[in-house]
Amino acid sequence: MMAKFRWMVRLAVLTILLTLLNPITFAQTPIRRGVLLLNQVRMLSARSTTLSGGSLVDLRTDPNFEGNYQTIVDAATTILNGYIVVKHGGYFPENRGIPRNQQLSWSEVVYYIFTLPNGKELFLYRSPLQNTAEYFIRRKD
Repeated sequence: MMAKFRWMVRLAVLTILLTLLNPITFAQTPIRRGVLLLNQVRMLSARSTTLSGGSLVDLRTDPNFEGNYQTIVDAATTILNGYIVVKHGGYFPENRGIPRNQQLSWSEVVYYIFTLPNGKELFLYRSPLQNTAEYFIRRKD
């Protein structure tokens, strides 16, 4: 009985230490992923809750970003993986054999939303038209 209690206490202490020593790993996690139209993303970035934004290179010096830059870069490099760029998304003859959930039209972007340690959100997105990812940081609603 006493050994089981000690094991539980050690596990609790280990969990607390991991949480305190490495908050960026736990706080900077993707919470949502999807596909939107580029003009929808631009409308979202124009809201009053948006604090800053730019291309991926700008994120390194963004004063609103607190987190691991390399994690975001890694996500940005693989964000379009699994998608096939098509002229028109949908069930058209030229898209035969391409599942709809893998089609990405020129007017769409793939996005990730990350939580940041400072209580903000990072909206990372990439279009097949651009050679780099873009982002904006916003306050949580």
